[in-house]
Amino acid sequence: MSKQLKRYLASDTKARLGEARDVVVLQLDRLTVAKSNDLRGKLRAEGARMTVLRNRVAVKALGELGLDGVGDVVKGMSAIAHGEGDEAVLAVSRVVSEWAKANKDAGIKIVGGYMDGRVINAQDVQTLATMPSREQLLGMIASAVAAPMQNIAGLVSEMIAGVARAVDAVREQKEAAGA
Repeated sequence: MSKQLKRYLASDTKARLGEARDVVVLQLDRLTVAKSNDLRGKLRAEGARMTVLRNRVAVKALGELGLDGVGDVVKGMSAIAHGEGDEAVLAVSRVVSEWAKANKDAGIKIVGGYMDGRVINAQDVQTLATMPSREQLLGMIASAVAAPMQNIAGLVSEMIAGVARAVDAVREQKEAAGA
């Protein structure tokens, strides 16, 4: 492969990654076009992409983008799944992990990635895949904050209802005594 073509492929890889600095590296083996298109469609639904790479070109392009060390996990036939935004790596990890479990015969393996300025291994990617999304976490926090307030409101309401029942019982006693 000529140097000019390698430079073009490296600049194309950098352009495809754009502002994405969190990536998941996949190793592809026996991946058919149909399966690849299926995975790409699922990633696209989450606002992410998958780019198949030539190893040497990928290592150079990733190094130029400041993703130092991620080139070490790029071995064999590789692809990078990436998206833009704060939660892109979570969505990509979730989609790729679920897809790989459902399509074990496709021969796709998560080998690592890059997140928050450091290289992560395959186990870290699996952990990210099980994490709830930002909205789910905010919902969990809101319910944790609201639960004590709901308990207090229930207790106060019960106390007021208890006082009302006691006053009603006294009223009934006085009515029965006066009749």
